[in-house]
Amino acid sequence: MTKIIKRLNIAVFSSVVAATSILSASSVLAFEPPRGGAQQAENSFARLDVDLDGVISLNEMTDPVAERAASMLSRKDADQDSLLTIEEMQKRRRGNAIDLTLIAEEIVQCVSEVKEATANDAIEVPSVDDFKTSEEKFASADTSADGFIDLNELESVMLAKANNRFAAMDSDVDGMITNEEYLAHVESRQATKEAIRGCVKDIQDSDDII
Repeated sequence: MTKIIKRLNIAVFSSVVAATSILSASSVLAFEPPRGGAQQAENSFARLDVDLDGVISLNEMTDPVAERAASMLSRKDADQDSLLTIEEMQKRRRGNAIDLTLIAEEIVQCVSEVKEATANDAIEVPSVDDFKTSEEKFASADTSADGFIDLNELESVMLAKANNRFAAMDSDVDGMITNEEYLAHVESRQATKEAIRGCVKDIQDSDDII
């Protein structure tokens, strides 16, 4: 993958043109605003703001976890034994999760280049540690080390995720998430996911020489 040597300190439109000549089309798509993203975020904020006070508290983020964990277990528990195997956890609507650990360093470098080329500060450059195998994720959740994830373990994972997400959104650390903070987080999350997705496609395409 071509390395971007110097920062493109020019207008956004010009940087888009320059980036197109350096990065492939799939990477450049990373900075295109998602369709309907703002309205979806507004709707999501309104849904989370249960008491309608205009801000989201930590409790509003964490209270639904138990119900969502139970729903996920029921949906994924193919043999209805109230336990999830790694195969059941991996199963998704469009197939199993892709293992990105082997190209994690390339993804991080590519996302960094996309952020620099597009001057899109909403993109967060991930770390290599953000890319874990399904086995590593399962082992981390399976605190009893019995080879299964039960409802309590699933709740713990989802609760930790909700707490981490709240901390990431609460940029002024006042214990409340405003609509502006929420929208900024959603924009950053979407931009980052699109950048990663474009980079993964680039790397996989470059490896596909036959």
